[in-house]
Amino acid sequence: MTNELQLLKEALQKKEKVLQQILDKSKMQLELAGADSLDTEKFDGLVDDKTELLAEMEKLDEGFDSTYQHIRDELPEKKEQYKTEIAVLQKLIKNTVDLGAQIHATEARTKDKLSVALVKSRRELSQKKTSMKAVSDYYKTSNNLKYVDSYFLDKKK
Repeated sequence: MTNELQLLKEALQKKEKVLQQILDKSKMQLELAGADSLDTEKFDGLVDDKTELLAEMEKLDEGFDSTYQHIRDELPEKKEQYKTEIAVLQKLIKNTVDLGAQIHATEARTKDKLSVALVKSRRELSQKKTSMKAVSDYYKTSNNLKYVDSYFLDKKK
């Protein structure tokens, strides 16, 4: 059982590191979303990195769950014997939950900033379309006008 508890501890420590990396990447995305012009290549790169990290975390969760299933029935019976190991696991679980909450909050702020940037981009695009239409209409109108001789021009020679 000591080996299984050690495996659980290692899995949670790795998960904590992965979550910290995800949080760091989420903070970078938040900075990019708040910039005047969005660097979509960097933003997409961070999304790809986070996808890989999430896949890694999923594997860690599966390993944790399978290991926990092996000792789930024995653990309550030997609770006092493994008190310190259980306390360490509880602390690690609390840390991972806290990191998850920070990630969620950062993702929500990023989403809000991206929404604002999207509205701003749409507004700018609409203004550009309106300006281009006005210029196009002006040129069409000016090209359709026939040259008219001056009304006051004396035609005697």
